[in-house]
Amino acid sequence: MADKGTETVYKRQRKQPGKRKKKKRHPVLAFLIILIVLVLVGVFGFQTKDIQITGNERVTDDKVKELIQCDKSYGNTLILWLINRKIDISSEPLLSGIRLSIENPQKVVVHVREQQLVAAVKNNDQYSYVNEKGRIILTQDDKIPDIPMMDGIQIKSAENGDVLTANDDTVLDSILNIAALLNEEEITADTIGITSDGGYDLVMGKVTVLLGKDIYMEEKLSELKDLLPNLDGLSGTLHLEEYDSTKDSIIFTKDS
Repeated sequence: MADKGTETVYKRQRKQPGKRKKKKRHPVLAFLIILIVLVLVGVFGFQTKDIQITGNERVTDDKVKELIQCDKSYGNTLILWLINRKIDISSEPLLSGIRLSIENPQKVVVHVREQQLVAAVKNNDQYSYVNEKGRIILTQDDKIPDIPMMDGIQIKSAENGDVLTANDDTVLDSILNIAALLNEEEITADTIGITSDGGYDLVMGKVTVLLGKDIYMEEKLSELKDLLPNLDGLSGTLHLEEYDSTKDSIIFTKDS
């Protein structure tokens, strides 16, 4: 009987079904592809086709476009927005701020905030324009239409950026209050002055409006706004100095 030889048994390594060898990923390549796609979208998908400027009345659209450097944006909405995260408006005293927003990839909205000029005063042959707090915003040789002149007070000299001072600051404060209310009510007057009895008046073309003392001024000017259509083409004096909300009539004296 022949001797049996020594046998060695090897177990097979069976592959589990459904599993495949994982392929190596290249994260750097994937990142570069994503980056290239984003760049292409940014370049070709954000071409500026419309720039809408809102909120400006005295500053022209061309001046606003100059300040936001439209010529340096290469016609790209994202670039225009990025270079205007902080805008230098120091060269334009009539502005208080500019902000840009992207409405869609092709449209930018420019939100403009202008200084509210409520009154003017003649100072050394020039016109100084102030806001409701009496701060001088602008001084120039030309008169800006639709901004009332302050009449009857002596203004001390002041520079742009300074708060206006006068020989009687209480009277000045009252006039500034009237000017701010006129601006709020969108009422145009030529002058805001002082009457001989210590009251205040407005000159509006051929109509003088007597406002009286600085009491119930909001109500008086609100009433004046309602009466403006009736004053068109007239010449005379409107009496609001004795304003009483309980009365049904207001006196207007025509010039003879």
